[in-house]
Amino acid sequence: MLKIDICDDEQLWIDKAREIIGEYFKGKHEVILNFYTDSKSLINKMLNKKEPADIVILDIDMPGINGFETAKLIKETYPDILLLFYTVHEQYVFESFQFQPFRYIRKINAQKELELALSAAMQILDKRVEKCIVLKTNDEISKVDINQIMYFETEMRKCNVYTTDGKVYTVRKSVKELFGEVDSPDFIMLHNGAAVNIKYIKDYSSYDITMVNNTRLIVSRSHIKSVKKAIMDYWSDRL
Repeated sequence: MLKIDICDDEQLWIDKAREIIGEYFKGKHEVILNFYTDSKSLINKMLNKKEPADIVILDIDMPGINGFETAKLIKETYPDILLLFYTVHEQYVFESFQFQPFRYIRKINAQKELELALSAAMQILDKRVEKCIVLKTNDEISKVDINQIMYFETEMRKCNVYTTDGKVYTVRKSVKELFGEVDSPDFIMLHNGAAVNIKYIKDYSSYDITMVNNTRLIVSRSHIKSVKKAIMDYWSDRL
């Protein structure tokens, strides 16, 4: 079941998006559409009620909390969400890059651009399948979705695995062993004792990276170039 949220303070553009989406998915896919005329309602649903959508279509110029501020809050919690900015203001396109939108839809050309965006989004979503690894701690054995792993690092000859729900799994494995088990292009090594999921990186500098939960991790000199390239490639593919 595909879930799409549309947030726009003008009902006219909500109706337009609903019409395009309905026609595009007619006879192809079952879709749940939710509509919001203000950002606060959308934020409350997604962040407080923990009900994320697969795709969010978001107007930029809205009263109160604007689209950029809303996008920042959503992306910090759900970096995998495919965010489509939906606006009449073309001048915002470059400013929007920092929020890693999946597409930028101009309302003046909504029919064509939204249909193309939906097609591209479905290609991404269809490839997303749950891949798990088994983590054995002293107390229990857990099956963990690798998409929910933010990073893992060595501590006292053990490895701590940090997940998006705040859990920490301490296992008797090396970072290198876990990196091999995860076997995903979304993960990169920062140094011999730490690896991270690129999708949860918020910022980077010449010597460290900052995760979406504001944890800062050091990058070794030997890995700086490869880490920067991996981050930029990942972000560029989603602009």
